[in-house]
Amino acid sequence: MKILRAAAVAGLVFLAGCKSAHHFPPRPDVNAVTETKPVPPTTILTDPTTSDRYNAELENWGERVQAAGVRLCRYFKEQGMEVDCPDAVAPVAN
Repeated sequence: MKILRAAAVAGLVFLAGCKSAHHFPPRPDVNAVTETKPVPPTTILTDPTTSDRYNAELENWGERVQAAGVRLCRYFKEQGMEVDCPDAVAPVAN
C-alpha cells in the first residue's frame, strides 16, 4: 500500500510539474477564432441599409477570425509545428 501511495504522489508531482511547463497560445487569439458568426436580422431581406450593415459586420467578423488564425499559425510554428502560415494578415476594419 505504501508503494502505491508513493507512486500516486510521485505521479501528481510529475503532472504538476508538466502543467506549469506547458505554454498555451494567446487567449485573445483563441477567443477570436471561436467568435460566433453574426446572426442576420430578418430585415436584411427588405431593408438595403440593414443588408449593407450586416454584410460589413460579416466581413469584419471574417477578417478578425482570419487574422487570429494567422497569429495562431505563427504561434504554433514558433513552437515547432511544421506548418505554412500566410505572410500577411488581412487588415481589420473597425
